[in-house]
Order: sequence, then structure tokens, then C-alpha cells
Amino acid sequence: MRTDIFFTIIAGCLFCLSCNHQQSPQQTGNGGESKPPAIADSSLNTSWRVKGCAEKATRSDTKFPPSGEYNDYPDLQPGDEPGIKANGDSIVYSRFDQHLCCRQVKVTIDKTGNIITVNEFWFGKGCKCRCSSTVQAVIRRLPKGEYQVYGVATGTDPVDDKPTAGRDTVLRQLLTIN
Repeated sequence: MRTDIFFTIIAGCLFCLSCNHQQSPQQTGNGGESKPPAIADSSLNTSWRVKGCAEKATRSDTKFPPSGEYNDYPDLQPGDEPGIKANGDSIVYSRFDQHLCCRQVKVTIDKTGNIITVNEFWFGKGCKCRCSSTVQAVIRRLPKGEYQVYGVATGTDPVDDKPTAGRDTVLRQLLTIN
């Protein structure tokens, strides 16, 4: 009886995790023309941090200083809604996520042309409880222009911690830096 309840709960959690929109940012050429592969920009000035349950996973290897060493980090004001926003010459990404306990997250940020992708890589076996975390990232000193920003969640399966092929576009926003 207990095994049936346990598997029902796990199946429900997996169903909830897999119900996000299965999308990834893609570029297509006009009229079916093929474009040469884009080269990612390695000169980005970025930082990220995690608050909440998944925070313990990132303390030792996060790129975000623990005590505000970056004075130009545009902090989110209390009460701000999660999302992607422009702030001066920076873009601020913030996402609240409910997930299985014991999961960890690492963030990478890629820029190809005017397309910026914030990649959340969730990993680790999930525990039998649920908790929540807020993932925040900042891309600083961007040139003026219009940017398409995507938040993409990917990672490993919470049951067996094996890599999954799925990528979910969890946030998407078109922004202008003036």
C-alpha cells in the first residue's frame, strides 16, 4: 500500500515537472535559407545567484559574490515580480520555481547576436518533499539595442539523476537597452 502511494506521488511530481512548455529558442532563416552557425559571445559581464532551497548547492561555486562586491548589480526591489527586465545597461532575470527538495541548480548565460539565453541546469536526485527557490541573473554593460532574452530550464531526471534531452523555455522577453 505504501509503495503504491509513493509511486503515485513520484509520478505526480514527474508529471508536474514535465508539463511545462517543451520549447527551446530557435532561429530559422528567411524562406528556408540556411544561416551559418552563430558564435556565442564570451565577453559577457554576468553574475547569478540562487535564494531558497537550492541555494546550498551554489554557495561554493557561484559566480555571484556573497556580500555585494558588485556595486552595479541592479537588485530587485521587494515586491518585484519574477521576470526579465531592463535596468539601465543591464538585464535582470528572476524566476521563482517550486521543485523537489535536494535538487540543485547552476546557471550559464549565452549571448549570440542579440539573443541572450539564461540556462538553468537542474540536477541531483529529488527528495520526497517540495521546496522553492528564486534564480536571479544579471547581464551587465550591454550595448544599446533590442534583445530577445530566453530563460531555459534543463538538467537531469529527478528520479535517477540521468541527463534528459528536454529543454523548457520558462521565460521569454523582448527588451530594449537605451
